[in-house]
Amino acid sequence: MTSDDALPQFCGMQDLSSYPNGPARSCRSCVVVEKRTTHIVPSSVFSYIVFAVSQPPSGASALPPGQWVPVPDTTGPAGVPRALRREGAYLPPPLPSDLVLPPATYRVCAEAEHALGRLDEAVRRSERGPGLVRATRIRDAVASAGMSGTATTLREAFAAELLSARGAPRRDALGRDLEPYLRAYELGLARVRAGAPADTALVGEMSACMTGRDERGAEDALRRAPGWLGVTPRRAYLLTATGAHLVGALEQWNTWVREEDAQPRVAKAALAHYQLEVLQPFPTANGHVARAFTAVELVRCGLLHDQVLPLSVWLPGALPEYQRRIRAVVDTRLVHPWVEFYAGVIRDQALAQLNLVAALEALAAEHARLLPLKGTRPRVAVDLIDWPVVDHQAICDRYGVTRRAASGYTAELVRKKILVQWKLKGHRSLFVCWKVLRLLSRNPATSAMP
Repeated sequence: MTSDDALPQFCGMQDLSSYPNGPARSCRSCVVVEKRTTHIVPSSVFSYIVFAVSQPPSGASALPPGQWVPVPDTTGPAGVPRALRREGAYLPPPLPSDLVLPPATYRVCAEAEHALGRLDEAVRRSERGPGLVRATRIRDAVASAGMSGTATTLREAFAAELLSARGAPRRDALGRDLEPYLRAYELGLARVRAGAPADTALVGEMSACMTGRDERGAEDALRRAPGWLGVTPRRAYLLTATGAHLVGALEQWNTWVREEDAQPRVAKAALAHYQLEVLQPFPTANGHVARAFTAVELVRCGLLHDQVLPLSVWLPGALPEYQRRIRAVVDTRLVHPWVEFYAGVIRDQALAQLNLVAALEALAAEHARLLPLKGTRPRVAVDLIDWPVVDHQAICDRYGVTRRAASGYTAELVRKKILVQWKLKGHRSLFVCWKVLRLLSRNPATSAMP
């Protein structure tokens, strides 16, 4: 056992040179046995995660050392574990332009891009394509709102969209919690389609949409106090730096994402997402912004033509693993495990969406078989795939029929068990197609969720 004076003050396996004032007192959470340091770092899942490292990471896929900025006990969010305060706030190094990843990592990235290509082609060719795009955005918004503490069902979300589209008073769930995410997606996609890069200016605008902030420049809206990554401060797994450190690091990220390089597009999206997550540039909604950036970047770089990959839907069930992977990059400086993980998520979600397209088309065919071949009724039944929550007014508006005819259509669809009537407080009856909503939610046949 070596003297603990030889150890760095904070765990995290950083190089001693990363301390601006040089090595200080030991980290008492770490031990050294036969020249191998075992570092114990906080986790949101377990009390501690232990990393054993024989030597500093090396190789082309290793990042340079990051910096650890001291966090006084009197600053930062209340409730953060003392071990994290002792460790300090992390400032990641700039992303290198010459990273070389292992062949296995490139293989997973290729699989992800192939799956995205198949999905994009399937959505373009499907008559259900526009409905799938709308459903993806709503599912993503519902998942994001849920992670922010607001539980909203898909039924409520589709109902709120239906009513607000024709100027009805917005329900609280959409107006306060879902609509900001939907606006952010629309804004980001509109910008990149107009030729804008997916950079700090764009993520700043999307963040402003999500939080209701004034749309100022990204630098003016940056976080001004130490931040934390985790579900709550008490369950935080990393503190994040602020001030001049953050401004410079975000500018470096901005330069890096604009660079043209030889990395696979999925690998670059994965690295940019990691860096944005760890920088945590804004006071709130950073995780949502990082995922929205990925959605927009996949469209900007040509892998998808629209937002048809619901990344936020996947995350709630895999949050502990996601957090472990983020923290592992900080601790080991190795990025290829993270890139493989994130590329695998994209691949699996794309394949799940392919299953969803096929399932929705099969359900549309099933609806059509239950009704006469001609007339408006089969169109109403098939279009429920795209609009799973309807009312009489919506049917009148879409198909140019009378309210009496619309009432007859819904009555027949209820008899055939395609629709179920739903009494929504403050409104006339709505009608729900539960088979569609089940396919859009946690159906294992159409979802990559664990």
